Amino acid sequence: MLILDIMYPPHCAVCDRVIAPSGNHICDSCRLKLPYIEEPRCMKCGKEIEKDDIEYCKDCQDKKRSFRQGFPLFRYIPPVSDSVLEMKYKGRQEHALFYGEEMARVFGERYKKLGIQAIVPVPLHKKKLAHRGYNQAELLADVIGERIGLPVITDIIIRQENTKPQSELDNVEREVNIKNAFTVKSDNSYFKKYNRQPEIILLVDDIYTTGATIEACTEVCHQAGIEDVYCTSVCIGTGI
Repeated sequence: MLILDIMYPPHCAVCDRVIAPSGNHICDSCRLKLPYIEEPRCMKCGKEIEKDDIEYCKDCQDKKRSFRQGFPLFRYIPPVSDSVLEMKYKGRQEHALFYGEEMARVFGERYKKLGIQAIVPVPLHKKKLAHRGYNQAELLADVIGERIGLPVITDIIIRQENTKPQSELDNVEREVNIKNAFTVKSDNSYFKKYNRQPEIILLVDDIYTTGATIEACTEVCHQAGIEDVYCTSVCIGTGI
């Protein structure tokens, strides 16, 4: 046992109880309660759907989806929803270790088979980043990238508008709010290294609700010459 584990014992990412150092970041009882997305899934956003004789959820039937496919891990319900909100708003950055590792464990091989060249976290505006001190999507992306051996590029998509929190808006307001929030930096670190933009990327976010944020990011990526955009998230809303 490491001395740091004695001084700062690890806590379960879900229930916050102290757990034995194991590298799993979750206790056995909470692992049994995790609301994994099950089949059948929407073939676009990855949301759990009721019937296996349809390809897309109602939301993806009704709205434009420019990204190729989404890979959410959990339904956005307790206890995961509470834990993710703690990671997002209450400084519990360590929760990203469990969620990032679990995303890599479940989807890592699929990411590789898709030919993804770079992992891109959905960015925060610089003012919000300065206030919060970290970007939870970037924390998740770093863990995923380390586990599956893909580069994480944080300077491709730039959030140029300090928008209102999406959680405070309805579905229509979300799309308007986020529509012009992003741009692509053409001389990003990937371009400087390879003298071209990546052709296939994986967007990483914590929560997929209506898809407005992912759609806005995807549109600017396509405008910049990035051909295929996939996305992944810790959770996805179930009520739309």
